[in-house]
Amino acid sequence: MTSPSKVASTSALAALVLVTVWLFLPTTLGGSMTYVATHGTSMEPDFHAGDLALLSPADGYDVGDVVAYRSETLDTVVMHRIVSVDAAGFVTQGDNNDWLDEDRPAEEEILGRLFVRIPHGGQVIGAVSSPGVLFSLAGGMLVLLGGLHDPRGRRTAGWLRRRRAGARSARGPARHAHARTRSGFATSTRGRARQVAVGAAGIALVAAVACGVLLALPPTATETRTVDVTQRSDFSYSGTAETGTTYPTGAVETGDTVWNRLVEDLTVTAATSVSGPDLAGVTGTVRLDVLVAAQDGWSAVLSSGPVAAFEGGTASAAVAVDTDAALDLLRRHQEETGSSGGGGTLTVTPVSETTGTVHGRPFTATPPAGLVFALDDAALRPLGTEAADLSPSTATPVEIEEVGPRSLQLLGLSVPIGTARKTAGAALLLSLVALGAGAWVSRTGRGDVSDRFLVRHADRILPVTSFQPGATVIDVSDAESLHRVAERFDTVVLHHAGEEEDTFAVRDVDATYRFVVPVAGDRRRGRPPVPAAQPAESTTVVDGRLRGLWGQVA
Repeated sequence: MTSPSKVASTSALAALVLVTVWLFLPTTLGGSMTYVATHGTSMEPDFHAGDLALLSPADGYDVGDVVAYRSETLDTVVMHRIVSVDAAGFVTQGDNNDWLDEDRPAEEEILGRLFVRIPHGGQVIGAVSSPGVLFSLAGGMLVLLGGLHDPRGRRTAGWLRRRRAGARSARGPARHAHARTRSGFATSTRGRARQVAVGAAGIALVAAVACGVLLALPPTATETRTVDVTQRSDFSYSGTAETGTTYPTGAVETGDTVWNRLVEDLTVTAATSVSGPDLAGVTGTVRLDVLVAAQDGWSAVLSSGPVAAFEGGTASAAVAVDTDAALDLLRRHQEETGSSGGGGTLTVTPVSETTGTVHGRPFTATPPAGLVFALDDAALRPLGTEAADLSPSTATPVEIEEVGPRSLQLLGLSVPIGTARKTAGAALLLSLVALGAGAWVSRTGRGDVSDRFLVRHADRILPVTSFQPGATVIDVSDAESLHRVAERFDTVVLHHAGEEEDTFAVRDVDATYRFVVPVAGDRRRGRPPVPAAQPAESTTVVDGRLRGLWGQVA
């Protein structure tokens, strides 16, 4: 490509970037785009809390447009839909509201019409704009820029080399100067930094995927739970009886046996109540029916009491029980069917039509069971006198749908999605910072084949000032092949930093495997002189490792 072509392409790209920036530049910075982070539920289901809306000005606005304006009533920016126009201005309403907005914005007061919606964009901006995240991002960017700039570390290395040269002139020559790179970081340190960078990259990838998934999930979830609406009837009965041994007070009380010859005016009463969480609007009626049943399964309604209305969730109904009429009805059935004589049952049953709402959901309550007596010619006996028999109740299940913050189940714990997003974002941020720092430390150096090999396999490198090769020397084709040889023999790689070349070697019993990397001329001048080889004992320690096993090492 010729120079004029390059200039034209660069100019076109710059113009495209400028136009894009201008189009999306917010009004606070002199642009025309209005950014609105949604709150509340007034625009559901199209918008949810935490979404980001971009609105741009238009030449005109019509019914159906989603617009934003500054509300004088609420003293904030409102984004709703235009539903009509009157003399005062545009009439707006939230899609999820059943009322109209009080404000009537004029055309010049509208900030813009909906251009694009970004799900959860408001939450991302809110999280990123927090001071802690901003400082962390700034630090991470500085580290990354430091790692990207001057990747071979020439300027930094030169400064450190000049500084160390002045220090060496005062202290004398360093014996193992080659153990430290020209950047000032030891090879082992750079190797560990590389491992940190690789681990941080893996964590960053996982955290980025987690952030994407968590941001894609809606912040709220609809949960269905079941609540019970309980209707209970507390039964009691009373009557007038002949005073005597059986009824000393002349009255029948709840729980007593009703002897037909002695009792008159028997009345059964049921106090019925409805209970439940967040109960409202309970209405309805209740009455008591007297039901007679035979042992063969036949039953019939003997009588019904007056209807009582619910007030405040309670109602009290009563019915008179005529035992003689009940026995007469039972005998007539037995005579008609030719069945053998015997007793039956008499049940006082509540019949109700009760409705209301619980947590805003409508319900129709189920009436409880009745009070059961055994009926025969002699008496009317309650079949149970326990609390459950005298106060039966029924539960009507009502399914409640509630919209609340979404939670995630993690290792048996319920974690709110907001907490999960912040945790994933913090993990991503910290891993990026660690990745940038590790990459910068591990890449600061010469950057040639020798340097990369030293950093990648620092845990297996043994620096030496000199060594004596064996009788057989085998030159391998590349450094990684030499590393595989060291792994197979489970031994270290000897490294000698010469003035003109870096030599890596692996000693076996009869052979020496070697890989030589020439040093470029512009770097050879900065390499410190190699100390003269010194005679060593059969076993000498260098950098914490035994080296007498490879021959003459000083």
